[in-house]
Amino acid sequence: PAELSSAAASAIATDMVGSLTAQLGPGTNTVVIKEDGSSFGPALEQALKTSGYAVVTDQPFNTKAGVALSYVIDDFDGGGLARLSTPAVDLGRAYQVTASGATPSSPLSVMAHGTPA
Repeated sequence: PAELSSAAASAIATDMVGSLTAQLGPGTNTVVIKEDGSSFGPALEQALKTSGYAVVTDQPFNTKAGVALSYVIDDFDGGGLARLSTPAVDLGRAYQVTASGATPSSPLSVMAHGTPA
């Protein structure tokens, strides 16, 4: 996984949570995440809380405790590629990353998971 400065992690988390809110609805859900020791995990947790979501990090990773959310940040084309995944939707976006922050360098990719017809 890509190692990010706290400013870059915060910028990416804030942008991705804003997009996630459009998919999940306003912050009325509990979100379950598993911390991985990266700088992105705490930034994601803070962005979720700022958006009104309750965040649980010490529960089994299942949908009974809330909406399961997994995340990954990978090195990509000199920047970073962020992905958030829930059982209902996957969001992805590339970012130009600097020590002082991050800016989107691609459109948001949204893949909704629905019941096949």
